[in-house]
Amino acid sequence: MSNNIISKVVEIENCNKDSFIKAVYKPAFWLTVNPAKKMNAEFIAPNVLHTIIIDEIINIKIEMEGELVLQDKGEQEGGKGRLIELNVRNNKDIKELEGHMRIKAISNNKSKIGVFITNFRLSSDFLGLIGKNAAELALRTKITDMLRNLDRWLKIHSLDDLL
Repeated sequence: MSNNIISKVVEIENCNKDSFIKAVYKPAFWLTVNPAKKMNAEFIAPNVLHTIIIDEIINIKIEMEGELVLQDKGEQEGGKGRLIELNVRNNKDIKELEGHMRIKAISNNKSKIGVFITNFRLSSDFLGLIGKNAAELALRTKITDMLRNLDRWLKIHSLDDLL
């Protein structure tokens, strides 16, 4: 049984697994798939993405700054694909966000991408502002929108454009 609070899995055409993994470590990738109104992104270390995001959740303007740490755990046994662990740090609104992404090649030009969030805790101030259920729904929607944006973008572009 899964202990994920959010699970999103999609199959994406024009998505070579190795190119996707390289693109994940480029700011241009995150700016391309970003579903927020405005985002600044830069890698401050090879695996640490620092972002400033301005968005609106339930008609409430949100400005959020923090870091997403990506830890590549490599290929997993049993044909599960490449595992990249995710966690957020240095964010005043999000106390904890932990999860992982799996990338599995279906063919040379098609990949299955899964995003799984296992732990999501907000600061009490932010939680009081929008509530736990609304926050989880907003996060689920943002992850879905990111994957949808990637799929749409890859219909007319190449991951090589981001490298």
